[in-house]
Amino acid sequence: MSHYRAVRGGWQRHFAAVQPETLIPSDISLSESHVIHPATRPRPTIDYSRVALLSVGHLTNDMYGNLITSLTPYLVIRGEISTSVAGLVVLTYLIGSSVLQPFVGHMSDRSGRRVFAVLGPIWVGFAAVAIALIGNTATILLLAGVGGIGTAAFHPQAASMVQRLSHHSRGWVMSIFSMGGNVGFAIGPLLAALIATAGMRFSPLVLIPGIAVTVALALYAPPTGSDRDTPGSEPLGVTLARTWRSLSAIVSIIALRGGIQYALLLFLPLYYHAHGASAQLGSYYAFVISLAGAAGGLAGGRLSDRMGRKPVVVGSLILALPLLVLSLTVRGPLVWPLLVLAGACLLASNSVTVVQGQELLPSNAGIASGLTLGLGFGLSGLIGSAMAVLADHIGVATAIFLVPMLAPVAAGVALWVPDRTRPLVRAVA
Repeated sequence: MSHYRAVRGGWQRHFAAVQPETLIPSDISLSESHVIHPATRPRPTIDYSRVALLSVGHLTNDMYGNLITSLTPYLVIRGEISTSVAGLVVLTYLIGSSVLQPFVGHMSDRSGRRVFAVLGPIWVGFAAVAIALIGNTATILLLAGVGGIGTAAFHPQAASMVQRLSHHSRGWVMSIFSMGGNVGFAIGPLLAALIATAGMRFSPLVLIPGIAVTVALALYAPPTGSDRDTPGSEPLGVTLARTWRSLSAIVSIIALRGGIQYALLLFLPLYYHAHGASAQLGSYYAFVISLAGAAGGLAGGRLSDRMGRKPVVVGSLILALPLLVLSLTVRGPLVWPLLVLAGACLLASNSVTVVQGQELLPSNAGIASGLTLGLGFGLSGLIGSAMAVLADHIGVATAIFLVPMLAPVAAGVALWVPDRTRPLVRAVA
């Protein structure tokens, strides 16, 4: 034993005497170029296949959701419901799809199960098809609420899944997810017109893509964690007490921005019809704005990862004001590129504000997504309705020019939201 201690002590003295620089070959210098900085470390790859799958699910869900609201004018024309009931259908759907989202998001955070994201789109699809086939007023209102619940189930959990698929490019991956919803929202009215032309009895055919998406989500959707998986996270009540001002600002931005979109969807056909053009032309313009917004959302998400969230939100909303006003005043071919630019700027921050909410509640992404995707867009419907009431008093031709003025108001609110992202800086070789 004494011999062992003597040998061990000798080795310890030997290594203690060795200087650190002697352990490094003389031809290798410890210059800064050999130090691996955090910015140059390889980042985890993004699972684009699953991000794309969730984006397709978002497209399907919002296509069915906007199909519910877009079918109401045709039901009025057929004499199955009155105009006032059509307004109630839209309001019932918005209440079900928006108010419930924070609560469903909380359930998603607690359970960690994928059922909400998997079954949400097809749930909304069945409700939309049933509305097309059933002419009873009370049943239509009930189905609108049921469809809203399906939307409330899908959005917070799917957005939480997307957030977990990337830790360094959340703005970019969320913009891909949001693009699907924007495209689906734009397709909804076109699908309603197609069903009305072919006949309501053919409406069950629109369930085919929904069934395929449901199967794909069940097989390949990423697992969703729960707030219990985050060690050391503070209680939800404490987090909300600390961040409620910023969360309220984000919800207000989304409500104002969405109110602009809803008001334009309503006013554009009426505005151009009043000026001697076809109402369909206004609907086409609204479609272009929504579709361009999907592309703008992609660009905004990518820029927010590199420049920060706040500059993208504030800058895009400020640019949207003159572009929207010009698109309403210009006639001829020039109006089309103006509409594209206006829609891209208006909705460039669509995904960015969702990520801002998730960064404020990192351990409760489902609730954050429910507040932003649900409550914010629900309030936007109320703002759009308020603008419609105002248009009844001052006229659509005047009210439509007040709608873009909401964009700088939203930009002003965005200045109060803290920017918690660190812009990505490329390492210099």
